[in-house]
Amino acid sequence: MDTKNLLYFGVIIALVIAVAAPFIASSNPDGLESAFFGIFGAKEIQGSELDEDAAGAAEEQVQEITGNTFSFASPFPDYGIEGLEKAGEALAIVIGTLLVLAVALGLGRVLSRSE
Repeated sequence: MDTKNLLYFGVIIALVIAVAAPFIASSNPDGLESAFFGIFGAKEIQGSELDEDAAGAAEEQVQEITGNTFSFASPFPDYGIEGLEKAGEALAIVIGTLLVLAVALGLGRVLSRSE
């Protein structure tokens, strides 16, 4: 298998995983945000129900302690496109995957020319 075919195969596999991910991912995530809300009592560590009032209070408490009030609008809040449900999540992941691939290929070409 030559390098070009291997690259195409890798891109296809990455896109298949991107499309499948929202449909096979857990609906009860255990990431940093979930752990944060669990520590501050806004949700059970193993549960999925978030107490919105307690979550807001936890965020305010941390902002008071740290003095950090920085925030920005995300192009894909909660890893999805609003109004498209799971299809929006898959599309957001596909767009992100293609952007990362484009940046990696661009950097690869620039760096290979400079040698």
